[in-house]
Amino acid sequence: MSKNGHGPQGPDDNTVAGARIRVEEARERLGDTVDQLAAKADVKGRTQEKAAEVRDQVADVRDQVVEAGKQVRDQVREHTPERVRDAAAKAAVTGKEVATKAAGTRRRHPRSLLLAGGVAVVAVAVAWARRRARKS
Repeated sequence: MSKNGHGPQGPDDNTVAGARIRVEEARERLGDTVDQLAAKADVKGRTQEKAAEVRDQVADVRDQVVEAGKQVRDQVREHTPERVRDAAAKAAVTGKEVATKAAGTRRRHPRSLLLAGGVAVVAVAVAWARRRARKS
């Protein structure tokens, strides 16, 4: 038998010291088991950890997509002829002007705009119904 009360197989069963060692080892195992069960029972904590992981993954993917978008934008700008870029810039200015006029018209003639919108909705609904009837 060794100095710590352990024989070749563990604590000596016939001594008080051996019984104390076995009890202490059992307590440690029980404590570890309780810790493991508490960790499994902490659903909120595990959920928060998983949510943080997913948030990080989404942020990484978002950053990759933004970077890829910037690269594509730069390539398109690089390969687009100057006259096309100028025409696009003019169209953007014209589009803003039209949008501003439409907003002013809406303010001055809201009923006319609502009526025009209603007519457009009806026209789309009729076209959709006809298309659906043809497929049947």
